[in-house]
Amino acid sequence: MSLRLHDYAGAKLLLSILPLFQKGLPITWWQDAVIYQIFVPSFKDTNGDGYGDLRGIIEKLEYFVELGVNILWLSPIFDSPMYDMGYDIADYYKVNPMYGDVEDVDDLLKQAHSRGLRVILDIALNHTSIEHAWFKKSIAAHKGEENDFKDFYIWSDPITDKNGNKRPPTNWASVFEGCMWEWVPEISKYYLHVFGRAQPDLNWESPNVREKLWKVLRFWLDRGVDGFRLDAINCTSKVHNQNLYDARPGQPTVSGWPDAPISSSDQFEQEASGMFANGPRIHEFLHEMHDEVFAHYDAFTLGEMSCGITPDIGPDFISREATKKQLDLIIHFDHVELDCVNGDKWVLRDWKLPELKAKVSNWQTRMAEVGGWDTIWMENHDQPRGLSRFCNGSKRRREHAAKLLALWLFTLRGTVILFQGQELGMTNPEEFSEDMIRDVETRIFWNRTHAANQAQGGSHKLEMAKQAITSKGRDASRIPFPWNSSQETSGGFTDCQAKPWLPTHPDFPVFCAESQRQDRASIWTFYRDMISLRQKHKALIYGAYQLVDLHHPSVYAYTRTDGAEIYLIVLNFTEGNVEWELHSYRG
Repeated sequence: MSLRLHDYAGAKLLLSILPLFQKGLPITWWQDAVIYQIFVPSFKDTNGDGYGDLRGIIEKLEYFVELGVNILWLSPIFDSPMYDMGYDIADYYKVNPMYGDVEDVDDLLKQAHSRGLRVILDIALNHTSIEHAWFKKSIAAHKGEENDFKDFYIWSDPITDKNGNKRPPTNWASVFEGCMWEWVPEISKYYLHVFGRAQPDLNWESPNVREKLWKVLRFWLDRGVDGFRLDAINCTSKVHNQNLYDARPGQPTVSGWPDAPISSSDQFEQEASGMFANGPRIHEFLHEMHDEVFAHYDAFTLGEMSCGITPDIGPDFISREATKKQLDLIIHFDHVELDCVNGDKWVLRDWKLPELKAKVSNWQTRMAEVGGWDTIWMENHDQPRGLSRFCNGSKRRREHAAKLLALWLFTLRGTVILFQGQELGMTNPEEFSEDMIRDVETRIFWNRTHAANQAQGGSHKLEMAKQAITSKGRDASRIPFPWNSSQETSGGFTDCQAKPWLPTHPDFPVFCAESQRQDRASIWTFYRDMISLRQKHKALIYGAYQLVDLHHPSVYAYTRTDGAEIYLIVLNFTEGNVEWELHSYRG
């Protein structure tokens, strides 16, 4: 049998086979759900300040019902100085005034629940803002004040190197910039920050810290929140003790912390994910969080886990057959790191379709083997638009490519996560503009590259940086949501003709929600129909996954099997037509 697939086309065949045995586990409410991530500042502005808010989400609740999603994931809404768009929390019990207040959260929960929608909050428990009262009290304790916060953060004295010079405790590089240790002159100590300088890491080794965090989670769960997306949760356990040196790379320093292996000989700071992620107590911490908090609620946990999470160790966090429960789902990054060189997001590489098939298939099969459940996603607030990454997102091919990717996502095994605007076929802006850089990580990278370019002369590195930012910068996906084609209100994002905090997409009138919802052939309608189809045919959710043709350079084909029902999904990931022979497949 031969299939002729047009550019960015997909086909599905329903074949009949004998029932297959599948190990059964109780089905939970979040397994067959579709999660919709809302980046709050870019969703809907109702008060004219240029930032989205909670009232804007309430105003648009019927949109989610019409689309067919089940769970709303809100980006951080807690009080914050916004160094990292809310992932630097200054008060876990207060709502950022630009979004509303706690009463608005209560109203959102009430109105969402009345429509059958659940709501989860995005929360950073690995670190806080330097403006958090806990951090200020910790500094005060090191100055001599009597309080309980001295060990709430990770502090260390400097060490003396072989030349007699003072230096940070380790050579660990921050994810965002420079050294992971920041000097505080007033107490002559360093604090550790995995991410930005304004985001000090909490000391999870302290039982007092963990109990404070459990109290925060209970506060919001008691108000009716349905769960949490847990930011960078696998960074909460670091390597420290002497008896761990043999299990990890690096050499011990006199501070008691190990140095990271030397991967860049021309600088002090070294990549250190093996030191600050997936540490020796991570499973213990997450099991304690489950037992102390989530075991007492019908709540859902979604753990973000970058840095070294593979199909071999990822299921350890979520296996439903495990005796010590930890998380419900994890977000892993294997498939979205294909275009990185050695994990560096700013150094781009070309990738081949068989690489993507292998990454996705490894997770699909491994999760099924151990009683785990996968997350199916391709873009979010930290990643570029999937249409620009996995296909040619050009205007001419956008509709075909967007529908192909939707068919792919909704026919994989696991819980699907959509990011706002994905259902419209939104792409990265094609042109670079400095006024679009609002993200702290991107700004640091641009400033560093710009300074190096001025010192060395020439423009090659600067042009490469522009290309990298256009392709991978976090602001690309954070652009305001286009509700309609109105230029005066920035696509209906603001009711008051205010200036949005980020410029709108140049092409927003073409793919705005209003026009697509009225078009039976639109990308939005295709997403709605795929959500409905998936719910009607449970084999597309729970069925076994089997890759059909790993090495074909253009076609991604696989089956989904449940009892007597099997779907064969065949996807052409190229712009040209493809002939694909089915002779090697046997039902």
